[in-house]
This record gives sequence, structure tokens and C-alpha cells, in this order.
Amino acid sequence: MKAVYITEFGGIDKLVYGDMPDPQPESNEVIINVKASALNHLDLGVRSGRGRVPGNFPRILGCDMSGEIVGFGKEVSGFKTGDRVLVDNRVKCDKCRYCILGEDQFCSNQMRIGVDLDGGHAEFCVVPAVNVHKISDDIGFEEAAAMPLAFHTAWQCVVVKGDLKPWETILIQAGGSGVGSAAIQIAKRIGAKIITTASTDEKIDQAIRLGAHYGINYTTNPDFSNSVRDMNSGRLVDMILDVVGAAVWQQNLLSLKAGGRLVITGTTSGSSADIDLSLLSGRPLTLMGSGGRTRRSFVDMMEVINRGELHGVVGAVFSLDKVGEAHELMESRKFSGKIVITGS
Repeated sequence: MKAVYITEFGGIDKLVYGDMPDPQPESNEVIINVKASALNHLDLGVRSGRGRVPGNFPRILGCDMSGEIVGFGKEVSGFKTGDRVLVDNRVKCDKCRYCILGEDQFCSNQMRIGVDLDGGHAEFCVVPAVNVHKISDDIGFEEAAAMPLAFHTAWQCVVVKGDLKPWETILIQAGGSGVGSAAIQIAKRIGAKIITTASTDEKIDQAIRLGAHYGINYTTNPDFSNSVRDMNSGRLVDMILDVVGAAVWQQNLLSLKAGGRLVITGTTSGSSADIDLSLLSGRPLTLMGSGGRTRRSFVDMMEVINRGELHGVVGAVFSLDKVGEAHELMESRKFSGKIVITGS
């Protein structure tokens, strides 16, 4: 089969488009004919060797995918050939203490498809059946591939960790990103007031079309906390979802009301920032990382997705043999939504 893989860490030139053996399923796995996969910042880190990386090579990249089931192991039930599916990329062990207690987000042995296991930038991929979720016929494969990581991350931050309420105001950083565009839709469904930031006016326009009430261009207005207050009737916000990191850290703290919650799930602008500790003693805040996600929350999210209430935002589409160009676009940040890979 054709696939995109790496045999060493490095730049875009280390991406190999070539032939790999067709995968064979274990007894609890399904074979997916991949129709679409999506690119994440995680893929850039895996390719370059930053952060958590594969322990052995070659490794097929691609953490998000959708497609059709074309085969399965002897212990698999509940699926049939031709089922249209998408994939939760976090594989849990079902054996450690946390999994046994139903806290699989803390699984001691969890692995990620596209990082520790071969991913979806290929014609076929084998996946544990428990990680596979059926999608309705109304959802196209490209849209489906754009959803799993971004939407599960946003769901974790907004619903599970942030516990956003309909009467609250949320500031969503980088509303043009995959996670940001997902969070806007989730917050809109909850009924909250939504303020978002983005690097261009075009991305702000798209965020407003998705459901944001107000948008701030943080490139032209880097000290945006005063604008946040103006847009929220003179009040600071109840919650912030941040995928940016260091560049907006101080403005986040200045935008958050006493008792407010800040959930951090990305540090694309850097991970080191100074903090004035008096802000925490004088104006108590709750600062959280998004952390791991559970299978249960993925199932909850899929119920809403399959009702047609949330939609993947596809910003650009590349063929499998053009994954290098997709990486270039992601590094440029000159796109909105998700970058999707289709076919060969």
C-alpha cells in the first residue's frame, strides 16, 4: 500500500511517500480503508522529533482518519464491512489500575495512533475496534477526518474541564484553528457568549460565521484584554480556552474574572511565561491543563456529531503524495480549520 512515513526525525524532506506492507489485523482490530486523514501540530512534532516521539521506525504518520471498514479480527463484533467510521487515536491498555477504575484518561500505557502506532496517512490502517466510531451518512469523509483530535480536545476543555454554563462568557484563543473552531461550535451549542481571537480578519469572519459573537485580531491588537472587557459589557470573562501559550499568557490573566477558569491545551507560541503570583492571591483563578481524554467523553461527543450539531471545518485538502506541502502550509499558519489528506 502507499503511505507517508518517516525513518528519521527532521524537516519536511524526511517525509517519505512510498510503499509499505499491507497491515493485518489482530483479533480485536479492524482494517480501515482510509478515505481521509487530517494534519495536526502533533504531526509536525513527531516528524521533527519534538515532544513525545515514536520509539521505532519506520512510522506512518497521521493521527486523525476516517474511512470504511474492509476487514476485522475474529473477536470483533458490532461492525460490518463497509461501515463508515472515524477513529479515536488514543489507545488504552484496559489493564492498568486507571483503566480498571474507569479513569482511562490516566492510562499508564496509552499509545497514540500516528505516534506510537502507525497512523492514517496510508491507504489502509489497523485500529483497535474499541477506538472506531460509526459516522452518519450525512458526514463526508473529509469532514469526519477533521474532527476527532480537534473536537475531542475542545470537548474536554469546554465541557469536561471548563464546565461552561449557558449564562457565562468564554474567550476562545485562535478561533481559526481546528480546536478553536470546534470550541466555538461547542460553546454555541451550550448557549454561552463567545469572544474569540485570531491572527487575521478573515479568520475572525469565519469564527463569527461558526457562532462567535465577537472577534479580536491579536496581531493588530496584542493588548486585547481591554477589548474583551468592552465586548462583555465591562466585565471580564468566566472562562478562557487557550491553544496559543506564551504570547497571550499575560493578556489571558488580565481578561479573566475573579474565580474564572483558564484551560490550556496548546502552546504553539511557546511554553515559558512569567506569572505575577499576586494575581492568584488577590484574584483567585483556576488554571488547568486539558489533560487526557476518556472513551466515555468521546462517545458523548459522537452522539452530538452524529445528530449533525457539530461540523468539521476543512481549510485545505491535499493528496497523499503532497503531505509535504500540507506540512509547509501548517507551518506557515496561513489557513483556517483543518488540513485534510485524501487518497493517493
